[in-house]
Amino acid sequence: MKEIRHRMAAWWINWEDLNWPDPDNLDQIRRRAEGFAEANVTAAVIFGTHFRWDWLPFFPLLHDYLATVAEELRPYGIQLFDHHSVNLVHRYGTREEMRRVMTHSGPHLPFSPTWEAASTWEYKGKRLNDWRMIDVKNGKPLYFPQYTGEGFCFNNPEFQEAYFDYVKGLVSETGITGLGADDAMFYMHYNACGCKVCRAKLKERTGMDLPPADCGDFWGNWDNPAWRAWLDLRFEGSAEFYRKLRAHLPEDFVLFGCGGSSASAGSVMSASDARGFLKGANYVNMEIVGNIPPYKNDPLTTNTPLPNRIVHASHHQAAAREAGVRAFCTGYAHSAESANHAWALAKMLDADIWLGTLKKRLGLPRHVLDTLPTDANVVKEAFTFEKEHPQLFEGETAGSLGVYFSYETRNYTLYGNLTHGYPRDYSSVLQLLFSRGICPHTVFSFPKDAKTYPLILLCGALGITEEEKTALKGYLKAGGKVIAIGPCGLEECENHYSIPNRVDLCDPAEFFTSVPDGIHVKMPDWVKQDYDFSTTDSDQWHEPLSGLFYHPYRLGDENRQKLLELCKLYAKPQPAKIKAAKGFMCTTSENKEMTVLQFLAADYNVDVDHALDDNRFHRSRVSVLTTIEPIGTDGILELEGEGAPTVYTPFSKGEAKIEQKGTCVTVTLPDKCSYAIVTFPKKA
Repeated sequence: MKEIRHRMAAWWINWEDLNWPDPDNLDQIRRRAEGFAEANVTAAVIFGTHFRWDWLPFFPLLHDYLATVAEELRPYGIQLFDHHSVNLVHRYGTREEMRRVMTHSGPHLPFSPTWEAASTWEYKGKRLNDWRMIDVKNGKPLYFPQYTGEGFCFNNPEFQEAYFDYVKGLVSETGITGLGADDAMFYMHYNACGCKVCRAKLKERTGMDLPPADCGDFWGNWDNPAWRAWLDLRFEGSAEFYRKLRAHLPEDFVLFGCGGSSASAGSVMSASDARGFLKGANYVNMEIVGNIPPYKNDPLTTNTPLPNRIVHASHHQAAAREAGVRAFCTGYAHSAESANHAWALAKMLDADIWLGTLKKRLGLPRHVLDTLPTDANVVKEAFTFEKEHPQLFEGETAGSLGVYFSYETRNYTLYGNLTHGYPRDYSSVLQLLFSRGICPHTVFSFPKDAKTYPLILLCGALGITEEEKTALKGYLKAGGKVIAIGPCGLEECENHYSIPNRVDLCDPAEFFTSVPDGIHVKMPDWVKQDYDFSTTDSDQWHEPLSGLFYHPYRLGDENRQKLLELCKLYAKPQPAKIKAAKGFMCTTSENKEMTVLQFLAADYNVDVDHALDDNRFHRSRVSVLTTIEPIGTDGILELEGEGAPTVYTPFSKGEAKIEQKGTCVTVTLPDKCSYAIVTFPKKA
C-alpha cells in the first residue's frame, strides 16, 4: 500500500450535529472543514456515535451526515476516517445507570437503549443479544461497569457476518477512506469470554471444557498447557477478526484498531497485541491518552510520565516496522501548548498523530465547553510547522541496537504478567537508553547477521524457545553481541531464580478484574504483587558464550553502568553523538539530506485552569492545562557531528545559541525550552 503520513484531528459529532439535514448544520460542516484546512489537517477522524450498534435505528441519518462531511472535506484534500467501537454497547435499566452513561461516556455520544428495549433489537433478522460476551464466572452476559454496558463477542460468526455487512454499507454510503475499528479485545480481562463459541474453540484445541472460575489448576496456572492454549485462542480471535475485516474493505483502505499497550502487565489479560491487529490492519495506533505532559496533582485523571509513553510506543513502532507500515499516536489536548507536546512526542517516535480535544471528559456544562479552543485551533501551530518543514520528519529512526521483546515470557510465564516482573525489565532498560542518547529499537527476532543491529539486549527473558536459542546462537556466530541481565531462559546463563508460574490465591474470585466504583477498572492484586525476585548468584558480569555478556541481577545500581559501557562499545555508532542533554529524552533519525536529533524534556511543572477545575461535576482522564514548563533540564545540549548544525525550537519565543569548535557543538536553548530539533547535513 502507499505510505501513510497523516496529520489527523478529531471531528467530533455532537448532539446538535444530528439535527440533520439542517441548513445551519451544513454551514457548520463547511466552516469546520475550512478550519481543518487552515490548520493543515490531512485527515479528519470521527469521534462520537462511538458505540455504533446503539445507533442502529439511525444508520441512514448518521451515514448521510458522514457522507456530507466527507464531501465537504474532499475539495481541501482532507480525507475522512470513521472511528467506532465494533462491539461495545451501552445498556442501562435504571435512571441512575442512565445518568452514569450520559455523564461518564459523553465523548461516545451515548444514545443507548435500556436492557428491556435492547432485548428485541435485530440486525437483518439476527438478534443482537445473541452475540453478547458471557462472564466466565457465572455464565451470564458480561457486564462492563466502566461503560455501563455489554460487549459482543468478536469470535461469534453471526456477529462477524453482521458487522462486516454493516462496514460494507458504511463505506459505500459515506465515502470514508479509513476506519478505526476499536475494541476487538477483552476489556474485562479474564472475565471474558465464556460464550458458546469461545468454549467450543477451547474444546476443539484441547479436548476439554472450560473449567469453572474456581479451578485454580487452570485459571492463572501457566504450567498448565490448557491455560496457555486458552490465552493463545484469545489473541488469535482478535487477529482473525481483523484479518477477516480486511477482506471486506477496498484496496489501500486505512484500517487500525486500538492502541493500548502490548507490553504491559495487562496485555495478556486483554489480549491486546499490535502485531495481531496487523493481520488485517495497516496502520498502528499508539495511544498516548491522558494529560500531556502529566498533571501530577489529580489522581482521577490520567498522568503517565512521558518516558513511559516512549517505552509503550517502542513495541508498537517495532510492529509497524516489521509490517512495513506506519504508526500514529492518539492524543488529547485542550490547548495549543499541550497539543504541541503530544505532537512532539509523536515526531520523536517517527509517528503520525491524531489529536482531539476530548472536552466531554472534563465534566463541564456545554456553555463552558463551547468557550474552549476547537480541535483545529489546538493543532494548527504544530501541524503548520510540520507542513512547512517536511524534511525534518522524513527518513527512519537510527536504531543503534535492539531490545528483544520476549513473547515467550509475556505469554507463557506468570513473570511476564506481573507489573514488577518482565514488563518492568523491558520498560526500565528502554527508559535508561532513551535518557542516555542511545537510540534503541524493540525487536521480535534475532537477525541472521549483525549489520542492522550489532547488539541486542535481553532483559528478563525468562522464557526462550528452542527456535529462539538456535537463532540467538546463530546471531552470535555471525558477529553479533548480546547483553543479558536478570532472569534468563538460556541454560548457559545458569541463573538461580525461583519464580512461581501460577497464581496462588485463598479466594479464587480474587483472580479476576473488578470495577469497584463502577468507573475505574481495578487490576487484581496478584498482578501488582512484588514477589521476591532475588537470586543467589554472585554480583558479577561473565561471558557464558562468546559474545554473550551476562549479569544475573535485574537492572539496578549493580549493573547499570557496565551495561551502558557495553552498549557504547558494541552498539552501532550514531550518525551524530549526544554527549550531554540533561533532562531530555533523545531520538535520532536519518534521511538522504541530514541527520535529525530530537530532544523532548522528560519532566514538567504542570498546572491547570483552577477556575474550571473547581467547577467540574466529574473528573475523568484529562484536564485543561495552562502551565507547561520543563524541569530537570539545564538548557544545554553538547553534541558531536559533521558540518554546520541547524537548530529549531518551534514552540519557544527565543532562538537557540550555537557554538561550534570542529565537530564539537554546544547548543544553548531558549529559556524554558522543552522541545528542540538539531540537524547535521549529510556529506555530499
